[in-house]
Amino acid sequence: MAVFTRDNGKAAPMEQVGRDLFIQHFTGISTASAAAGQADLEALVQAIQQTSTITAIGDFTAGTDNNVSMIIEGAAIATGANSPVTGITCTNTLPATVF
Repeated sequence: MAVFTRDNGKAAPMEQVGRDLFIQHFTGISTASAAAGQADLEALVQAIQQTSTITAIGDFTAGTDNNVSMIIEGAAIATGANSPVTGITCTNTLPATVF
């Protein structure tokens, strides 16, 4: 079990150990068919879950939407060409309606 020690005095009520939160937007998800869009989303989720926790996934309709926003806890996902899934681009620019 992990033990946390505070160096500067006693721990006060409501102090917590937390992780960084990021709201990130992904574009380039396939709209060729519902199956292709769902496959892209699942590949993206699996890639992100290797290093981070997905707290929420925004509204997404496979085959119709080519983008999705997520709240990610832990490590930020690389933006631009360094996205974890080929063809899907991560940006930190969110659309007007995210969640």
